[in-house]
Amino acid sequence: MLVDAFLSLLPALLPGNLDPAPEPEDVKAGWTAFGLFLGGVATVALLGWSLVRQLRKVEDARQRGVYGEPEEQADAEAAPTAGSSEDSTQA
Repeated sequence: MLVDAFLSLLPALLPGNLDPAPEPEDVKAGWTAFGLFLGGVATVALLGWSLVRQLRKVEDARQRGVYGEPEEQADAEAAPTAGSSEDSTQA
């Protein structure tokens, strides 16, 4: 049964039954394709610009402490604490 289905589709898959390729002089790039290409380039540029804006906003919010304690303050507070514990262990 499966073999019969394959054999019935086999003539359609043979290379002689495929559509012939168009001649090179029949195929040309058009202004529509060029416009679509430029539209794609503009879209990628717009997405990149938007990404940079959003990343700058996130960095600014992180530095202001919106997501918790700013990294610079956390590092500054952690350094003296670590230093004082070393002094007590050496004594």
